[in-house]
Amino acid sequence: MNEVLKVHELTKAFGSTNVLDGISFRMKEGEVISLIGSSGCGKSTALRCINFLETPTSGQIEFLGQEISVSCNKRGESEIVNASYIRAFRQRIGMVFQNFNLWPHRTVLGNVTVALVYALKMTRKEAEEVALSALSKVGMASFRDRYPHQLSGGQQQRVAFARVLAMRPKLMLCDEPTSALDPELVGEVLKVIRTLAEEGATILLVTHEMRFARDVSNRMIFLQEGRLEQDDTPEELLRNPATEGVKRFLSNVMPASAQRRLATTTTIKG
Repeated sequence: MNEVLKVHELTKAFGSTNVLDGISFRMKEGEVISLIGSSGCGKSTALRCINFLETPTSGQIEFLGQEISVSCNKRGESEIVNASYIRAFRQRIGMVFQNFNLWPHRTVLGNVTVALVYALKMTRKEAEEVALSALSKVGMASFRDRYPHQLSGGQQQRVAFARVLAMRPKLMLCDEPTSALDPELVGEVLKVIRTLAEEGATILLVTHEMRFARDVSNRMIFLQEGRLEQDDTPEELLRNPATEGVKRFLSNVMPASAQRRLATTTTIKG
């Protein structure tokens, strides 16, 4: 499989606080990687740096063969090499946020078509065909004429996924897509992600849903205080934590018996 993403020595500081401390990893087409770790460890910041919603302090990000390098000058400012690639990154990297970020004054169909018309320059008819196909994939085509306030949180998040899918991204970044949902609505959004993973989508996922992460991921990356401490298959990470930090995190989020069961359970990855 071709490599889609290479992240090398990525750092991000807010003032004197280092949020990312030189993380490096690679990602192949069709892989699903879950970023895990305690709140505040840098997971969401990593996603936002990859598509330059946040400008890294330093490091390199290569996406589909195009590399953007960032270095810190003597004044402490980030200098970007190949900044012109940022637009291309954003056009081919889709991001699903914790909050749904739907336009309240647009229908479900309108929320999905707007980027197709204005960013991809599709005709209205073309955009609606693509949008309805994406909405069908997440089970929301029958809600095409409703407005966001007429939907549940889970339904709104499914529309957010459809909006990303309609752009046909080469990489999907999912930043805790179930964290804003009531517990009874989490399952419907996880089902969408599971289906996309089974169909071969390339997904970088931040989640606290450990069982789900284990089931859908080819790899799990553990971050602690901005450092990458383990990058392994789910089975290996759960069975053999590489550091005390990984071991402590796992013991806090699940009992040892659950870790053993998850490390040996058959999953969808094959």
